[in-house]
Amino acid sequence: MDSVIDTEVVIIGNGPSAISLSYMLSGNWPYYTSQSHPNEYLHQRLIDDNVLNKSLVEQDLELLSDGLEGRSINKVSVLFDHLQHPEADFGVENPSTLEWRHRSDRAIDHVVIGKGLPGGAWHAMNDCKEILTISLGSWMQLPDMDIREWCSEHRRESRVSLSTVANYYHNYVKTKGLMKNFKHFSSVTSLQFDEKIEKYRIDGHDSNGNDFHYTSPRVVLATGNCDRVNRLEVPGEDLPFVLHSLNELETLISESKVRPTSDPILIIGAGLSAADAVIATRFRRVPTIHAFRRHPDDPSLIFNQLPENMYPEYHCVHSKMKGKFLSNCGYEPLAMHCVKEIKANKEVLLVNMIGVDDTQLTTYVKVKVSYVLVLIGMKPNLNFIKPKSLLSELGVKKRERINPRSNPIAINTYTHESLVSPGLYAMGPIVGDNFVRFVQGGALAITHHIHHQSHPSNQTLQ
Repeated sequence: MDSVIDTEVVIIGNGPSAISLSYMLSGNWPYYTSQSHPNEYLHQRLIDDNVLNKSLVEQDLELLSDGLEGRSINKVSVLFDHLQHPEADFGVENPSTLEWRHRSDRAIDHVVIGKGLPGGAWHAMNDCKEILTISLGSWMQLPDMDIREWCSEHRRESRVSLSTVANYYHNYVKTKGLMKNFKHFSSVTSLQFDEKIEKYRIDGHDSNGNDFHYTSPRVVLATGNCDRVNRLEVPGEDLPFVLHSLNELETLISESKVRPTSDPILIIGAGLSAADAVIATRFRRVPTIHAFRRHPDDPSLIFNQLPENMYPEYHCVHSKMKGKFLSNCGYEPLAMHCVKEIKANKEVLLVNMIGVDDTQLTTYVKVKVSYVLVLIGMKPNLNFIKPKSLLSELGVKKRERINPRSNPIAINTYTHESLVSPGLYAMGPIVGDNFVRFVQGGALAITHHIHHQSHPSNQTLQ
């Protein structure tokens, strides 16, 4: 009989969300530095005599979060971002107003279970040395370790490569002494609540086929949103020249399998990954056809939500998607088109979703390509949660699949605890926080809640 390990917290996933939480659970707590903050109302609450020498973990996060606005639906994520990146949404890179102190007496026993190296899905992009992050480099960093000081590239650009970020996250875990908490190359196969012992039971196996078993009163879902790629589900999608990741595109480019003289590469999708692919192919002057289902002016497109002064390269792609500046540029946009069939002879049939004349008759476009690159998003795999009835109740919309955009896991936004399963927490993309700068607020919320459950005598108004 395999042994069962009991621990205070089990974290499923080992990306930036899980790493941030592990750092805080290890007793590393954030403190306000008392320096002037652009938000005078927030500054005044933080320098109150009653809380000045207290960590944020010991304070009333609901009170501190009150009235703050930002690009997250989760209250503590917005609070943390205001303190870590003051006025970031205005394109300003102000220094952090937080400092970190180690409290060994407040460390909480935990384990982080991940399918690969620390950094999670970022390691799937470890070969992407030329594609840059959407976020500023400083927004990709984790608590108390400046990514630019660590980075050996010393780029002049404000952003860093995807491979740099992957290596930074792995190195962060080593540098901060967290490796002892991480169980690499391991997959969770079952998570369920055991009513007999009133704890969760977590079962799984590592890459060598060895089984493991944990019991814990608290489990954190930090699985991210990159378990499975979304597929077109059309004939021919499994042909060998049809790809589904930026990493595969980088390989094509590095091995010179696509060149300026090649047939066009067809890129499908209207998100940032598709834009990154367009930037990469056009940098190498590879002929590119870009097909996407929506109209370029659709307000839900991410390009229409990004400040142009901060993301000029993405707005350049967006302009081309609208049909601007296309003279002899080797790029052809096919707005409001979707793929109907991919043929073995590398011909792709696309359908115009609105037609081309007043009769609205369906029209088709046939293109000859060298490769097809499908970048239409990804989805989490939470099928290890048992029973299925629990999984179906976790979302904001009951009995619908968890989707970070349309159906995130329903949580208390001040604690990140599930609204339907006490002791089960969620953070990161599966609760709508898709940017690294916001996932750290989720780590603070969870650490805060666990600390006050463990030390009720220190309870704040929260």
